[in-house]
Amino acid sequence: MDFEFTEEQKMMKKTAREFLTKEIVPVVDEYERKGPLSKDEATGFIKKLIPFGYVVGLVPEEYGGLGLDVASYGLLLEELAYAWAALSSLIHITATVPLDLISRGSEELRKKYLAPSLAGEIVGCAAITEPNAGSDAPRSIETTAVLEGDEYVINGTKTWITNGPISDLVNLLCTTDKSKGLLGIISIIVDKDRSPFTSRELHKLGWRGCPLGELSFDDCRVPRENQLGGEGSGGRAILGGFEFPRSILGIRSCGVAQAALDASISYAQERKQFGKQIGSFQIIQEMIADMIMDVEAARFLALRALHLVDKDVRCAREASIAKAFGCEMAVRVTSKAVQIHGAVGLSEDLPVERYFRDARMFTIPDGTTEIQKLIIGREVLGIKAFR
Repeated sequence: MDFEFTEEQKMMKKTAREFLTKEIVPVVDEYERKGPLSKDEATGFIKKLIPFGYVVGLVPEEYGGLGLDVASYGLLLEELAYAWAALSSLIHITATVPLDLISRGSEELRKKYLAPSLAGEIVGCAAITEPNAGSDAPRSIETTAVLEGDEYVINGTKTWITNGPISDLVNLLCTTDKSKGLLGIISIIVDKDRSPFTSRELHKLGWRGCPLGELSFDDCRVPRENQLGGEGSGGRAILGGFEFPRSILGIRSCGVAQAALDASISYAQERKQFGKQIGSFQIIQEMIADMIMDVEAARFLALRALHLVDKDVRCAREASIAKAFGCEMAVRVTSKAVQIHGAVGLSEDLPVERYFRDARMFTIPDGTTEIQKLIIGREVLGIKAFR
């Protein structure tokens, strides 16, 4: 693995950073204070970001995308998280819809939904988590799909779903037969216009600009042809697909942490106490040094995992390391950033308190830090702590 960025990656990062700094950063506080983005606001941002590789980056060129490697796309999301973590979450989840359509959808589904997805007309989400199925999903999925003629009748509730309240398309995980376990799990695309469901917004600590909600399906009728993959393939696909999002969470965490670090460096150079810059105090220098080491270590771990994902190499251990270390790193670094800033670090007048709140959000999705450690232990010891 080459630790030096290619010239293309450097240019891609530079171009994205310049655009985000000019067009996105100045409006972040306004939107964050207002609350979750509306559907129109979300699609507006998506369309602005598509030319820089967001959403379309990993889509093969033959389908209208850029065909980027996974690590390059991860670097794009790191830049977006540096500017606005909430938007990086919304974009990342939206981008999974066209990828799922390409990898497991029928030709009919791709013809219907792929083009509008890549044009930023569609906001998507993946609905896995339920009130009683969190860390043990998909094995404990309770949302049911009963086949009646050419339609599945779906009943159940999904919760803590990123983009849920504004999504047009939902990649829904449900069970057709609980007695079959994972073999009874299917993934199916639910088009809200064709198959209405209800949603409610869930308020949260960070990522306040990103909609997150609870989705309720009550005799929701979905065409059978909307199923992704074969019968019983949903559970295996989800379990086998965690390595990518966990690696992405690792690199996105680096974006938030780097923003907090850069803010702390600037503040330590400018702020004076006792007649000199606070950056001259050894304790501040130690904190800055620890932050730098943490961010750079996490970035290398995330890039290693993304590199393996790109090569289609099984990397449950590496992805869990990247996710666990990177997300906890972001909490440590942003906490130090608040401390370095003192009282103003607690104020909404500066973005540091937002960085801290946003960093804490990373430790939960796609498996908590504790789950990641159990996976790492399983991979090393060959002993399973859970099913």
